[in-house]
Amino acid sequence: MKKGILAIIAAMFFCFVFTGCGGEKQTPAAKPSQPAQPAPAAKEVSVGDLLGKGKNISGLTYDYVLSAKEMQLTGKFWASGKKIKFETTVANQKVITIIDGSASVMYNYLPDQKLATKMALDPAKIPAMPDKYSKEVDPAKFKVLESTTYEGVKCKVLLLEDAGNATQKLWVREDYGMPMRVEMTSASGDKQVMEFKNMKVEAVPDSVFALPEGVPVTDLGAMMKNMPVKS
Repeated sequence: MKKGILAIIAAMFFCFVFTGCGGEKQTPAAKPSQPAQPAPAAKEVSVGDLLGKGKNISGLTYDYVLSAKEMQLTGKFWASGKKIKFETTVANQKVITIIDGSASVMYNYLPDQKLATKMALDPAKIPAMPDKYSKEVDPAKFKVLESTTYEGVKCKVLLLEDAGNATQKLWVREDYGMPMRVEMTSASGDKQVMEFKNMKVEAVPDSVFALPEGVPVTDLGAMMKNMPVKS
């Protein structure tokens, strides 16, 4: 680009010098016009590169809406490293779930009652985040359906089909490489929709994942061990 600008400036300079001096002006021979060259097409981002943007994020927050049949669940989500926090309302009761993946421990906290429980968690059962598609799936299995704008954000719509005719349709953000919407349809036709709104990729303070001071915590694992075994 800079070389092109310098060439234009140099050409203008030489035209000015040779036409500005005394003497007869020379009319340059006309050069045959060259056909305009088409601009190179923008490189299409592969599914692997798109989903790869969601790897190794420093932190993540969003609001979520889960819709399935006649049920709808809404809440908030925070993540940083192996720490996850969910906040939702069930039967008019706010429930906060905090998961420490490094310790494989899950806490459930009821703010209205100021009570919390603790239990060990199988790492394989830790809830999936939007970035799981960047870490756990094979990009080659996805088909790109279209490019679109969803809720003001540029997205690629991807489709994943399995042998049992179940499908997953994803609206993946082009900036973060994570889905804003996931539609899962079973082989029987049942549909479940997960929406991730107000998504922000940013650091989340450790204090977000801490229970309030003074809250009593009941260890459900220890409680079950101490329960008498029926013969």
